[in-house]
Amino acid sequence: MTTLLRQLKAAFRIESVAVTNNGVQVTWKDGHHSFYHNLWLRDACHCPECFQRDTLSLNSSEGEGHDPLKMPLNPITEAVKVDREGNLDIVWGGQEPGHHSVFDPSWLRVHCQTDPALKQRRKPQLWDSSVSIPHFDYHEVMKDDWALLLWLDKMLELGVVIIDNVPKNRESFQALIERIGPIQERYHPTHIFTLDTANKLAGNIHHAYQYMKRLDNHTDHVSYNVPPRLQFLGCIQYDNPDNDKQAYSTLVDGFKIVEVLRTQQPKFFELLTTEYVPTGRRRLGVEEKVSKHEIGTKKYQWETYHRQHVINLDETGEVYQIRHHEKDRVPLEVSPDKIQDLYAAYQAFTALAEAPEYNAEFLIAPGQVLVNDNWRLLHGRTAIHNPQLRRVLLGAYMKPETFRSRRRLLLGKKSGMSDIWLMGCSDRALEILADRTTI
Repeated sequence: MTTLLRQLKAAFRIESVAVTNNGVQVTWKDGHHSFYHNLWLRDACHCPECFQRDTLSLNSSEGEGHDPLKMPLNPITEAVKVDREGNLDIVWGGQEPGHHSVFDPSWLRVHCQTDPALKQRRKPQLWDSSVSIPHFDYHEVMKDDWALLLWLDKMLELGVVIIDNVPKNRESFQALIERIGPIQERYHPTHIFTLDTANKLAGNIHHAYQYMKRLDNHTDHVSYNVPPRLQFLGCIQYDNPDNDKQAYSTLVDGFKIVEVLRTQQPKFFELLTTEYVPTGRRRLGVEEKVSKHEIGTKKYQWETYHRQHVINLDETGEVYQIRHHEKDRVPLEVSPDKIQDLYAAYQAFTALAEAPEYNAEFLIAPGQVLVNDNWRLLHGRTAIHNPQLRRVLLGAYMKPETFRSRRRLLLGKKSGMSDIWLMGCSDRALEILADRTTI
């Protein structure tokens, strides 16, 4: 028995195999039983003829490889055994005599459709104003993959973290984001933007820059077809002569207030999951300086529109995304007999989003970066009463697949498995595989 095989937990080691009329029955050392249909096994063959190891994809070369039109619907096994490495080893007969398939046992286990562990969903931890936001050190997450993975896991659990000890410059802010992956492009010429209370012109462009007013809680870019997943806000400067709670950030757990709405006013919950609340943005000829080294400015134009649900559910009925931005709403597209109920539902949701018991209020201090899940959390800012207050933030976004991809790669690395078995696993399967050994 190899060292790796000895280190695997019982759930990932095969005790015995038995051949049935149309498949293979596997008994695992933890007592679980799995059945794999012959057609499923044959279709999933990872041999070099069927699977390209360099591109990590099915081999479709002309005259060979994985051709679904030539796949026998009733493949027959000639020999089935567990090899010395603990793998399931199959030699096929019938129409494909001698074809050889070998399956990693850990990969097989996370593809067992009767294993209850695969059905378990990662549940977010709902929170209110009493939340304790987790903090991470910049230098630690920049050098330690497991600290980075813990950060990304916390994003799924709570939807927010704060990174401390970030050098107060654009380069370090960008490096922190790119530790996960590429920054998301915006319609603007620059993909890292600056929020500066000294920029009075910006206040005439968009409400987010009107620093004297409170910024109501919202999610960003609701009129995109796919809104950004992560928002990064890094504080470069905060000078407040009054030393009070001006220009403090506010956060609300959208999933929490949705559950409150679902419990207390189910009719309103249903309306906000089924009726559309369209949003749009239009900006023409706005000037923006691209870099300090460039002479002059560039102009950008953009025009977006999207019919959206405020509360978006997945196929199981669980909330996966909130889209709420009062300032970006455009006229409702709803039948006259529903408009009062829909507006009442929208008012109820907005009231929950501003209710003190659900609002976490805190300062993003210089040297800190706030990272929040824009699909889940609503964010805002308290008002500024003193025009002498100076606050400078850097901001940027990240696509959902960039965030998800980085986490999947880290889970795969933690599993210690070959890329050919990691490719195509579900997120839940990767979570299980990352914890497959006893060390």
